[in-house]
Amino acid sequence: MSLVVPEVQKIGDPWSKVASFITLGVMCMMLQQCQAFSGVIVICLFLGLCEGLFITIMAPIAFELVGPMEASQAIGYLLGLMAIPMLAGPPIAGLLHDHFGNYQLAFYFAGVPPIIGGLILACVPFIHQCQLKKKRLDSGKDKMLGSEMVPNGELLPGSPATEGATV
Repeated sequence: MSLVVPEVQKIGDPWSKVASFITLGVMCMMLQQCQAFSGVIVICLFLGLCEGLFITIMAPIAFELVGPMEASQAIGYLLGLMAIPMLAGPPIAGLLHDHFGNYQLAFYFAGVPPIIGGLILACVPFIHQCQLKKKRLDSGKDKMLGSEMVPNGELLPGSPATEGATV
């Protein structure tokens, strides 16, 4: 995929992950619409590609959030949390089938969380940019406050003008 889209080579690029999550959700919803087996194969190929991209981002995110010493534990917890909906999904889908007589609602419910996750992930770069702007503004204020505390005419120690002068 990085040969097709050059931006995918960067780990920090969130847009490929956003596209992956949204595609994963849409493909889950579209699986029930297949009339032929070839359609199921195409959708399953897209599901596998999107799931593979999702699994490959877990380790870099864990390393970034908790560091290399705790990353294996974080990945384990994440996989354990992912097991809960995997175990609860089929019985819930069965209950929906018993109540409504088909699995359509179960497929729609299965597609909604990845789409919501992708939309939330799409907001992360904008929030990060706002935080960086705020940090830059705050650091600029600190520099301005530091220069106001020096009286006019005095130079700070270590300044090139004071080192050459002898008192």
